[in-house]
Amino acid sequence: MRNAGWMLLAALLVAGCASSKTADDKKTLQAGYDALSAQDYDGAMARSSEFIANNPNGGAGTPDALYLQGRVYEHRAETADAAGRAAEARSDLQDARGTYEHALTLNPSSKIIPLLQAGVANAAYFQEDYFTAMRNWAAAYPGLTQPDAKAWVKYRLGLCQQRLGRFDEADRSFAEVQQQFPHTAPAERASVHQGAKAFYVALGSWADAKSADAIVTTLRGQGFSALKATQPTGREAVRVGPAYNYDQAKALRARLLSAYPAATIEP
Repeated sequence: MRNAGWMLLAALLVAGCASSKTADDKKTLQAGYDALSAQDYDGAMARSSEFIANNPNGGAGTPDALYLQGRVYEHRAETADAAGRAAEARSDLQDARGTYEHALTLNPSSKIIPLLQAGVANAAYFQEDYFTAMRNWAAAYPGLTQPDAKAWVKYRLGLCQQRLGRFDEADRSFAEVQQQFPHTAPAERASVHQGAKAFYVALGSWADAKSADAIVTTLRGQGFSALKATQPTGREAVRVGPAYNYDQAKALRARLLSAYPAATIEP
C-alpha cells in the first residue's frame, strides 16, 4: 500500500474551529486544531477525544472534532506504511475513513462538509477504492477555498478516472489542472499522466542494449508483450503491457515481481 505523497492533499485541509456549546469546549477544539497545525498529532487526538467526551450526544463542533481524529488516523497510517507495517496502516486508514463518514451524518457545518468529503476520498484513494474517492472529491471540490487543495483534488480526480479506465475523462481533468493551476506540482504531475490510454509495467533500464534485448526475448518467450525504448539518457528501458485498467496492471505487475522486484506501474 506504500505510495509517495500520501498526505499531499490531507496536509492542506485544516478546518477552522466551529462554535460549540461552551467557551471551554471551543478552547478545547481550537487547541486540537493548533496541535494539528504544529504536527502534534497525539495532542490533537487528545483534545478531540476530550471534546467528544464532554459532548457525548454530539452537537455543534462534534464533526470538527471527528475531522481532527480522522487526520490523526491518516497520519498514523502514513507512519505505519513508511515503516512497512501494512496491516496497521490499513487499519488506521479504515478508521480515518469511518470517522469522516460518521462526521458527515452529524449535520456538519457547510464549512467542514467539503473537508470531510475530501477526507473520505483521501482514505478511499489509498484503499484503491477509486470510485468512492472520485465521487467524494467531485462533491468536495466546489466547497474548497484553498487553491492548493483544489489543484490536488482535481489532479487526484484525474488519477481516479484514469485508474478506472476512463482515459478521456482523465485527460480533461489533467488539462483543467494545467490550465487553472499552472506552474504547480499537481499541474506538472498531470502533464506526465495526460494522454495515456493504457498502463504498462516498467521493469527497469539497462545501459547495455544487448542485455535489454535478451530480457525482451525472454519475456516474449514467457508469453508477455514486452517493449523496449531508448531513454533520453541513452539507457534501454523495458516494459510490459498494455493493460487497459489498473486492476489488470496490478495483476500483471504481481506476475513479474519475483523476477523484477523494482517493477512499477506507469503512468
